[in-house]
Amino acid sequence: MRVLVAANRGAGSGKVIEFGAQLAATTGGSLHVLHVISNEEREAREQVPGQSRYVDVMMEEAKRDFAAKLQTLNIPDAIDAVSIRVGDTIAEIEKAVGEIDHDILVVGMRRRSRVGKFLLGSKVQELLLASELPVVAVPTDALV
Repeated sequence: MRVLVAANRGAGSGKVIEFGAQLAATTGGSLHVLHVISNEEREAREQVPGQSRYVDVMMEEAKRDFAAKLQTLNIPDAIDAVSIRVGDTIAEIEKAVGEIDHDILVVGMRRRSRVGKFLLGSKVQELLLASELPVVAVPTDALV
């Protein structure tokens, strides 16, 4: 089974990546980890004075963060690829789904209060409704 894990840089992402690695290992498949630097994050970074080549800096930071995270998880053999993209989160995940023939998408899901859901919406819900692949949502245990 070819597993695509869409992970952020938050504390709960390790749990999501480990789940994807276990799924890939038990099915004899492969694991692709994807992180998307959102347009909002990029635009906020643009506002930092004196920061040039901000996208390059953000990509390098994300690569370092994921390399360190993956090393602490001790599952490097399970991972076939790590991709960092910049853009609309849902659109970039859907592009990755279309570009590489994956069988399943694994995402993290934070528990939110009713007010949090109302105010912030849910990227996971968008993916559940829009994805061509089966989606597994792994709880990351943070209540927002």
